[in-house]
Amino acid sequence: MSLLRRLLPGLILAALPVFVHAHGEAVSIPSVAARDVPRALAVRGELGAPPRGVVELKFGELFRMPVGPLGLEPSDKLAALDGRRVRMVGYVVPLYPPAEDRFLLSPLAVDIGHEDESLADNIPPSAVMVRLPESAGATIPRIPGLVQLTGTLSVGSREDAASGRVSSVQLTLDAPVTRALRRLSREAARSAQTPPHRH
Repeated sequence: MSLLRRLLPGLILAALPVFVHAHGEAVSIPSVAARDVPRALAVRGELGAPPRGVVELKFGELFRMPVGPLGLEPSDKLAALDGRRVRMVGYVVPLYPPAEDRFLLSPLAVDIGHEDESLADNIPPSAVMVRLPESAGATIPRIPGLVQLTGTLSVGSREDAASGRVSSVQLTLDAPVTRALRRLSREAARSAQTPPHRH
């Protein structure tokens, strides 16, 4: 099966609306402050070269440009990197219902609406589904600003059973990044449970 045929269902369905309520109720996602984002994830200034054996992959390199009559088509670089380790930079988009082992990485700072227009999905079709090899033990929080992630790339249409979202590109995180994200998720969960201090 050609790579385009493997990707096409995901490229079409990525733009379709998804339900973002859990049993009709709005869901709260914890947030972290920019100062609390660990160095392994944060993007502060210019990034150096990626680690040895890791290839830099930008969102603008995922699909052929300009878009042709067939819509979004995978780039040669994306096809060549299937199964290889890459570094990507983008914005964390938590999923609904909340998840402890996956989230979206987006080229834009957006959110899955869950209050007013639950059927309007503003997530770019180039967003990548990011998976942790093991649960973080707490909900993946909102993280301000850009993050850098390294992991193994997978190319092909896959559906996330919990959210119903279909992605064309997935990234399974490396162990050091997973550990940093687990710590951050647990700290965010603890902070969300701590009542505010009164003076």
